[in-house]
Amino acid sequence: MKLLHRDSQSILPRVETFFLLARLARAMGIAAYLVLNFQRDAFRISNPIMVILAGEVAILAGTWILFRHRRQRNSHFYLILYICDLILVTVLTRITGGMASDFFLFYYVCVTLSAYIMPLTTTVIYAALISFSYVLANLDTINLINPLDLSLRIAIIWFFAVLINYVAEFIRRSETRLLNLFNTLNKRTSELEKIHAQLEMVYDNSRILAGILDFDQIIDEVLKIGEHVLDYPALAIILVGPGNSLIYRGRLVGGEKNTRLRAVPSTLMNLAYRVIQYEEPARVVDLSGRTDYQPLLKSARSAMLVPMMTYGKTTGLLVAESPRKGAFEEHDEKFLSVLARSAAMAMENAILHRKTEELTIIDELTGIFNYRYFSEKIKEEEKRAIRYNQPLSLIMLDIDWFKRFNDNYGHEVGNRVLVGLVGVTGRCVRDVDVLCRYGGEEFIIILPNTAEREAYKIAERIRAEIEWAEFGGGEGIPKLKVTVSIGVSSYPENNFHQDELINAVDQAMYRAKGSGKNTVCTV
Repeated sequence: MKLLHRDSQSILPRVETFFLLARLARAMGIAAYLVLNFQRDAFRISNPIMVILAGEVAILAGTWILFRHRRQRNSHFYLILYICDLILVTVLTRITGGMASDFFLFYYVCVTLSAYIMPLTTTVIYAALISFSYVLANLDTINLINPLDLSLRIAIIWFFAVLINYVAEFIRRSETRLLNLFNTLNKRTSELEKIHAQLEMVYDNSRILAGILDFDQIIDEVLKIGEHVLDYPALAIILVGPGNSLIYRGRLVGGEKNTRLRAVPSTLMNLAYRVIQYEEPARVVDLSGRTDYQPLLKSARSAMLVPMMTYGKTTGLLVAESPRKGAFEEHDEKFLSVLARSAAMAMENAILHRKTEELTIIDELTGIFNYRYFSEKIKEEEKRAIRYNQPLSLIMLDIDWFKRFNDNYGHEVGNRVLVGLVGVTGRCVRDVDVLCRYGGEEFIIILPNTAEREAYKIAERIRAEIEWAEFGGGEGIPKLKVTVSIGVSSYPENNFHQDELINAVDQAMYRAKGSGKNTVCTV
């Protein structure tokens, strides 16, 4: 049976406070009685009362010391003290007049304290003990009061027992609900603070994403955020490819990052297709038995899929997984959605930046690389040739009599000839060769790892193909033929330093022009 309540987490005053105050009041009452009745009853009852007072003071001092040094006490400790109180009050009442003694009032203090700290059953038992002890100990003086007074005293004992116990229980139940509410609020507040801090970190990292213009670096940063900020066991970046196919662009599984491209199995990714189609996130509480999704983690039990959208179009998905059922909640969806939007926008910016850069290095008329790109590319190839001791060749070609051609037919026809010449030349060079427009009607070709003899053969093939080709025709433009003068220079055969390779090929081209045009010369 539960002897008393443990109120270590109570908004009510602790029982120790009431216990000490009640015992102090009782000791002061006994002391006052001794002072007021010392002369009359000095030799008859003073000594027993002083013994009782000494006992009260000793118990008061001992319990005060104990309460100060020990916070947790056994239930039997209080029960023993309440039994001692019952015995002391009964003896005190007996020796100070029995039923005529006013010390019966101390019973009310005892039953009040017991009702405050004990459950109802224990309180009723204690009230019964007080009632029987009071009556049985003072049977010889029961005639000193009328039965109505005795009944009233006993009734008040029971009234205090029931009333105080009811009020204390009611307050205790209310405070339990209140404390539970406080604990829930504290827990929710702590969770909200954690979520808020995590959300701020996601936003901060999203701003970092906005400043990255390299596509691969964006993928790395998204995976890093998923691992270190959101703490997801598995994260995947899926992009929509040609024909609405799905491609793994980046994966993070168990701390291992993988950015190799891999096709997503369409038959096991119907869930991903639905998320893309409806443009709505999806949280899967339990993956057991599902055939429309293939997890990255073998131990995955829950998943979350969020669409990556820019300008109203879904470009991919972010997928998170966990080995715990129901691991993802609403705030997780919010976090991943923020990251998905930021990642999609960053990727879009990177693509636009790359296209812009391509526009700055592509010749608008012919569609091949321009002089700016050539300047950077030749530096790279020169360094590579020196580092790996490889040959490097340049071919420069210029259209013969092109100014006279423009004067006779106009610049529009001249532009068509330039475009057609690029087409013929492009068919004569290899995939590794780089064809650039050097300026005006001049073109230059970088031939990596190519010796002079091979470069000369390619140049001669270009010259011959252009000589036999016809340009124009249709739309009032006659079929036209042109020739080119070509210069070839190679490192290290020409004995020039690599920095002089461009000057050497330029000299070779002008030598070809001076040799009657429509020819190939080397320097």
